[in-house]
Formats: sequence, structure tokens, C-alpha cells
Amino acid sequence: MFEPKVIVKGIKVPGLVELVTGPEPLWGDGTGRNSMDGHYSGTFIGYFTTLELKFGIVTDAEYNQIKSLLEHPFIENVQFTLEKDMNEYKQGDLFTEDFYNGQAIKSSPKQCGNAWSEFSVVLTAIDRRPQLT
Repeated sequence: MFEPKVIVKGIKVPGLVELVTGPEPLWGDGTGRNSMDGHYSGTFIGYFTTLELKFGIVTDAEYNQIKSLLEHPFIENVQFTLEKDMNEYKQGDLFTEDFYNGQAIKSSPKQCGNAWSEFSVVLTAIDRRPQLT
């Protein structure tokens, strides 16, 4: 079975319950809808890998470790397990990319203390995926 795993700086990110990978399209200057006919226009830059990391209830120590590993503008050499086969890589293999995180990590403390509610973090790859020909 597929076990979601993310490794940053050689440390397995704790509390991960689901990892969703996907392509995110990026558009350049002049992007938007034409006001006259509604058609979309702009310069397509390419697709970039996104990682949505979903966490369950975590302890204070785990929450602080997650923040120290992932709450940075740029995170290099992030290893993550693939949820399906991709070229020569198989489901569950580790794949490595560089990412950025454009937001602060937020959660709410549980009333029982020493625990944090479920939350998610989205990382976006710095380099675009190779384009299919």
C-alpha cells in the first residue's frame, strides 16, 4: 500500500496522513479574460508540481518540527513518495524536487492541550515539469 512520506533535510516530516501531488499551471504577463468575448489569453509558462500535505492531530513537538522543516520560502531537495507510477519511477519511490512555500503554517491548538488540530500545507515546485512533445 502507498505510504505518504515527505523527507526534508534528511528528516521524515511527522504527522502526515495524506499526500496529494498534482500539476499547477503557471501563466505569465497579460493573463486574464478578454472583456469582450470572455476568452482566456496570456502566456502559458508551464506546469509545476504541487504537494498538498495533509496532517492529522499532532503534538506540540511535531507541530514545531513541521514548522521548522516546511515554513520557509524555499525548501531544497524535498523527497516525497509518488502516489502512482511516473516514467521509470514506481509508486512509493522517493522523488526529489525543490519547492517554495508561500504561506505561514496555521492550525488551532486542541482544548486538551499539547496537541494541534488537522491542517494542510501546499508546496509548489520551483522548476517546471518537462513539457510533453
